[in-house]
Amino acid sequence: MKLDTRWQAAEQVSIPLNEGRGSIVFRNVVKKYGVVHAVDGIDLEIRSGELVTLLGPSGCGKTTTLRMIAGLELPTTGTLAIGGTDVSRLPATYRNVSMVFQSYALFPHLTVLDNVAYGLRMGGLKTPLARDMAEDALSLVGLAGFGPRLPSELSGGQQQRVALARAIVLEPEVLLLDEPLSNLDAKLRRYVREEIRTLQQRIGVTTVYVTHDQEEAMAVSDRIIVMEQGRIAQMGSPAELYHNPRSAFIASFIGEANLISCVAAVDADGSRVAHVHDSHRFAVPTSTVAQGDATLVIRPAAISFSTGTGAGMPGTITSAAFLGDRVLYGIKTPIGRLFHIEYVSSIRHPDGTEVNIILDPAKLHLV
Repeated sequence: MKLDTRWQAAEQVSIPLNEGRGSIVFRNVVKKYGVVHAVDGIDLEIRSGELVTLLGPSGCGKTTTLRMIAGLELPTTGTLAIGGTDVSRLPATYRNVSMVFQSYALFPHLTVLDNVAYGLRMGGLKTPLARDMAEDALSLVGLAGFGPRLPSELSGGQQQRVALARAIVLEPEVLLLDEPLSNLDAKLRRYVREEIRTLQQRIGVTTVYVTHDQEEAMAVSDRIIVMEQGRIAQMGSPAELYHNPRSAFIASFIGEANLISCVAAVDADGSRVAHVHDSHRFAVPTSTVAQGDATLVIRPAAISFSTGTGAGMPGTITSAAFLGDRVLYGIKTPIGRLFHIEYVSSIRHPDGTEVNIILDPAKLHLV
């Protein structure tokens, strides 16, 4: 039986949230190691067939959360359900969950085919059927014909795809990916992450992906869960988090941002404004704060400049870094140093150039 046929059939069934195959629900989950709260009371629902990324700096609790889904760690308090079943105290061996590690964890002495078939054979499946299913899984990840090779004969990207095939061949309810691209170079990471996303959408398996790389998270995710100090700081689609961050931490972690201290106020007509250094006033369309001390979020896309002086804010270019298809400028301004990305093929404005800066009010945000 072909793997993709079985998954496609399952994908067509509409199942309510919290009861679907692979849905995941955390209810006030806490995980403590001694006095340390690695995960501190999270509530989270992941829909059947969704790809959700746990994103955050080292020590934020994202890997611990992933390991609790796998059953490698058990919650100290709270409940965790998969597919509508409470698995809070259920060991890993009794969960229909597969995990892909950053180290690949392939058996070096086994062929690629035997690596993929290993879990099936350990589960009692007869060798011919296990090998047939392993061949199907290798085809799904673009490695048809690679079965006789040893892992040492493959590139890093190919080894990661073997690890992925070994995980999906078990037809899990949930696929877990723990920093799966961290051992690959930048160009290969972009390629493999596209493959992972395409495969996940094809087979429709619920997937939880852990990374500290915000670009990677934005590229593959239906939703991103940003974690900070064991708690969920904000969750939403990549676009929601980028355009409407709830805090300076989120704004700095999702995409590039200039963060400027300011005082938020409301004009007589009800419009929001940001006052910086008592000398500059900016209209701001979106805000998570009404009045008082705040942070003005200025994305590079909100900045435009021209040489010379004008009606905007004066500035002086202090650095210009050529990055191939774009130039990253550092600009000294009265409100602080700003960086701006210009998509051009060469450095047009050297250090010391006086510029006139315009901020697009529609792209400003207050947190």
